[in-house]
Parts: sequence; C-alpha cells; structure tokens
Amino acid sequence: KDKLTVKVCEDVDSILEACSQSNPSLVVLKQSISGGNAVDICLKIREMGEWGEDTLFLVVAKNHDDLEMGRAESNIIPKESWLVEPVSVAYIRTRVRMSLLRAPCKWVRASIPANEEARLVALKESCMMDVNQPEGLKRITRVARQLFDVGAACFTLLAKDHVKLISAEGLDCINIPRDEAMCAHVVSDQDFTLVADTLEDDRFADNPLVQGAPYLRFYAGMPIWSKAKDGQSYIIGSFCLLDQKPREFNTEQLRSLQDLASLAREEFGAISAEAQRARCLGVSSL
Repeated sequence: KDKLTVKVCEDVDSILEACSQSNPSLVVLKQSISGGNAVDICLKIREMGEWGEDTLFLVVAKNHDDLEMGRAESNIIPKESWLVEPVSVAYIRTRVRMSLLRAPCKWVRASIPANEEARLVALKESCMMDVNQPEGLKRITRVARQLFDVGAACFTLLAKDHVKLISAEGLDCINIPRDEAMCAHVVSDQDFTLVADTLEDDRFADNPLVQGAPYLRFYAGMPIWSKAKDGQSYIIGSFCLLDQKPREFNTEQLRSLQDLASLAREEFGAISAEAQRARCLGVSSL
C-alpha cells in the first residue's frame, strides 16, 4: 500500500548487515534488541557512510521508564522519534510515512495516565470487559444518537492496549487499538474532550479512523468514572458522540451530554454490581 521495501531483522548483526547492503532511508528499532540496544545500533549505522548520516530512526520502548531513560541517554535520536508500547501497526506505518516525507505526523497518541496501573485494576474489578451490548446502556446510547442527530454514540472502556465499545449505536466494531481511539484522550486528560473537526486538529488529522473508515470528523467524549475497592475513583472509559461531518457543540448540548453520561454511569454501576455478584457465585450475569 505504501510502496515501501521492508526487511525484518531479529538481532544486531542481521540489522547491521541489512543496513550495509541496502542503505535504508529509515530504520525502526525496538529499544532492547538481542545482542545490543537501539542507540548503539544507530551510532554504528551513522558511521557506515554519508547515507548513514541521513538515515531516520524510530525507536519503540517497552514502557515509559525505558522511554525516558533512552531519551535522556541519547542525543542521536530526536525525542519525537521515540515511541512507547503498546503501539499499533497503523500508527507505526503512519509515522514511517510522515518521516520519509519529512512531514509532521498529525496523529498524537494519548499519554498514559500517572495512575494507569490502579486504573486498570479498577477496570478489572468492574467485571465489565466481558459484557457486550447490555440493554440498559444500549437504550441510552440509542437516545444519545437520536437526540444529537450524530452518526454514532458509544459507551467505551479503555483497556491496556485497546478500547472496547460495550455499547455502540451506529458503529459495527467492538475493539479499537488504543492509540487510534479518541476516547484514550478523555482518560488521559481526565476531562470532556471536544473535536469539532478532526482534520483541523493536529492530534487526529492522520488517524486511520479519520483518513479511513469510519471517516470520523467530529468527536465529543465525556469521562466515565468508576469507584474501585481501594476507595478511589478512576476514569475507565467514556460516553461519546461521533460523526462523519464537522459539528459545532454549544453549552446546552454539553449539559445534555453530561446528563446522558451521568445516566450511563449509573446504569454501568448497576450492571457492574450484578456482574461482580455473578462472578462471586461463579455464574454468568448476562
């Protein structure tokens, strides 16, 4: 599709051999590689000749601690060229294309919340990741879609590497990679997120959900909080509206969305409580 010649290598020696033979324009590396690390490999490629000086690099770190350590220790790889797992193939493909074009990538992945570990525990405790299209939430998303006259309305949950649509009116998909999901920004920002026109927003213009099906141009998402067993509340997902055309969103509409999100949160709590009781009894709740 992108008309690129790609070679996959598993260790340092094979990477360096492939680079010496093909003089690549761009190299995508994992931070830790069998037999070495990404920074050392980049230095060796730079020393291979004039072409090596012009080679671009993307480095994928395993976690945020490794990411920050790598950025601090390396001045050969620009900070914007470091990525952190989980990362989808679509995102890497977009970054590669933009790097080769020497153009800015207008697709910004949501940052990982500081309380991510505890947030994921709260999500697991809710017992809702195995629940699909509960009727109570379907009614609320159906009303939201009709009330706002949008293409889709959804109730989403943000897992470690994907977003699950546990109730969706107007969309057929169930799971979306985390770095493609606009709902991840709601969780990261811990606030209402409004994107009046995705093509005018540098965070989303190159997102595959904008450039390809379902061709999203509008997004409005309200955070959904859930109380965990530790007594704290965490944002585990969003109640959102989506459309294939840009839209304005006024104060009255914001209040209506807040009201529907509150109803959805209450319904979610009731379904979650039933699912937790069912798990304790060892039976299926839905």
